[in-house]
Amino acid sequence: MNNAGDPRDPRQQALTYRFFSRSFAYPNEAFIKELKTSLEELKDAPDVFGEMLAAFACEGIEAMQGEYTRLFLNGYPTTPCVPYESVYREKRMLGDASIGVQAAYSEWEMTVAPGLIDHIATEFEFLAFLSSAESMGGTLAEDARKASETFMKEHLCRWMPRLAADLDKAATMEPYRLLARALQTIRCPA
Repeated sequence: MNNAGDPRDPRQQALTYRFFSRSFAYPNEAFIKELKTSLEELKDAPDVFGEMLAAFACEGIEAMQGEYTRLFLNGYPTTPCVPYESVYREKRMLGDASIGVQAAYSEWEMTVAPGLIDHIATEFEFLAFLSSAESMGGTLAEDARKASETFMKEHLCRWMPRLAADLDKAATMEPYRLLARALQTIRCPA
């Protein structure tokens, strides 16, 4: 099994990161289909991915939307899992962390909507992009691998473990508890 931090197969790594990115999307009518498509493309996904997809499929769309909103958008009295790096690292939106993330995107000529710069789904999508670039071989592959490792060290791995722990504590629906568990399959570079 390739773990989410295992770079042995960059194409599969890209699909793993894309699965995580899609897992943090607002659950609409296409949500389950997108997750299922992502999972089908993965050759050796962690078992928790399949468990999570099955758990999402058992829930009603409105219940998932309510849980998503409570966990990630506007829970009362506080939002337990604000999915932004700046909030976790600096206790504010669009802080210095988002400037660093934006600089990493700019190096690869990527543009992102200002409100989503350091959102966890966007960070996973960037890692998917880098893994896809790595699969192309040559000097591009080495540059992408180094950029991915740097991004993991300087950004995602500095806050995602705390988000996973908060999600595990705050989630009342099984699919989101499984998402927290799935995040634990990510190996952060030393």
